[in-house]
Amino acid sequence: MLPVDAVSATWRVAAATSKTPFYAVGGALVAWAVALAAFGMIRPEFPRMRRPSLVVMLITGLVVVGTMAAAVLTAGGEGQHAAAAPAGAPTASATLTLSADPSGALAYDTRQATISAGADTVRFVNRSPLPHNVTIARGAKVVGATKTIQDATATATVTLSPGRYVFYCSVDGHRQGGMQGTLTVR
Repeated sequence: MLPVDAVSATWRVAAATSKTPFYAVGGALVAWAVALAAFGMIRPEFPRMRRPSLVVMLITGLVVVGTMAAAVLTAGGEGQHAAAAPAGAPTASATLTLSADPSGALAYDTRQATISAGADTVRFVNRSPLPHNVTIARGAKVVGATKTIQDATATATVTLSPGRYVFYCSVDGHRQGGMQGTLTVR
């Protein structure tokens, strides 16, 4: 049975938000492998000595198991935290989905949309043979936009306060061709 301190240390490693324990134990494994290879090349009789061979195998096994345990316990630590929203960031409150006319006409599937205030997700589906995007502006100020895409889907997060906005395609000539609409944020 493991002593309480060893179990406690294992849980501290598991709760770590970095991969440092894995890198430390992995580095020890690499150093051990290099030292073992060098020792084997310097001393040709090394593999034939029974007692030192058992000690070497035991140490090697412990370092390998330690590396695997550190990898498992720290897996996903940074990825989970990187995916989380930064502190104080508004959470997504709604999703606005707009689609381009699939025939290639300069039009969205709607000219009027409503969404709630906050950090909203704009989901744009373009099955058209032409490149399009969704740009959202309030007056002359652009507050957000998706990437310009062709036969694909794009998303963007925009923080919107209550009011009236315009959404349009910013590809040259598309807005002038009628690819725009009104967005009401409540």
